[in-house]
Amino acid sequence: MPSRPTRLCLLALAASVAVPASASAHSLWINAHESHVHQPPHAIVSLGWGHGLPVDDILNSPSGRVVIDRFALVDPAGDRTALDPPSTEAPASVAETTDVTVFAADLGTHKLAFARGSAPGVYQLEAVSQPNFYTQYIDTQGRTRLALTPRDAVEDAQTVLMSVKYQAFAKSVVTLGAWAEPVPLGHDLEILPHTDLSDLHVGDLVEVDVLFHGEPLNATAQSLDYITAQGTGFGQSDGFALFSYIKDGRAQFRVQSAGQWVIMVNHKEDVTPDGPLADLAGKADQVYHGATLTFTVH
Repeated sequence: MPSRPTRLCLLALAASVAVPASASAHSLWINAHESHVHQPPHAIVSLGWGHGLPVDDILNSPSGRVVIDRFALVDPAGDRTALDPPSTEAPASVAETTDVTVFAADLGTHKLAFARGSAPGVYQLEAVSQPNFYTQYIDTQGRTRLALTPRDAVEDAQTVLMSVKYQAFAKSVVTLGAWAEPVPLGHDLEILPHTDLSDLHVGDLVEVDVLFHGEPLNATAQSLDYITAQGTGFGQSDGFALFSYIKDGRAQFRVQSAGQWVIMVNHKEDVTPDGPLADLAGKADQVYHGATLTFTVH
């Protein structure tokens, strides 16, 4: 029987093979860019959707959309201020030529203008997507199709290839004054920083906790849970990401370049008739949660 360190190394190796596969899925993140040129400072906030920082696609894209259920600013005291989410309407083109179709983009952009008397501390930004079902199946005419409905709502399925429920959770932080470790926001899957994200430099170690329903997530033989991290100046253009398996809820890595970075984690739970997700039996075979945390390296 391999020792625990050996087993974890094997888990890490297996998970690293899976990183490129997970990178093909759309992700949700928050862009939060601070400006200290004029005092008091301000921050420009927007939502990212797709495959690459800072902006890849519009959130209501014909290529794949996400509906934001909650978008908010959480102050150091824990009070939430709702932010306007992007439109969920199908995008209409504002101009078309033989070469290009132009769409207006709603990225949920906001300006956070602080006052001289603003409470110091860490302001957290959160975005939570509406849970969605995805069922891929072969219909009665032999065609492979994808329906955004639960498995039991598909009427013309001959063979179901995949049925999942998915929800995304995104976070970022804006620091006013001294850093303090932010409190959990209660997301089903959540990344919590244990490192001062307001003063990061190339080569610094970043430590995070990963919580699933408020409890530390852990890499086991049944669940290859890990984080990936990449930045605008490292990994992203090459389709590469740093990897760290999650042990007792914690993971870490060293930032390799200046600029914007994102940490990502995905977690899968199987649906069984007698398990904790029994209410989804017949609707989905697996439940996926995705979480991101963005920050800037100086």
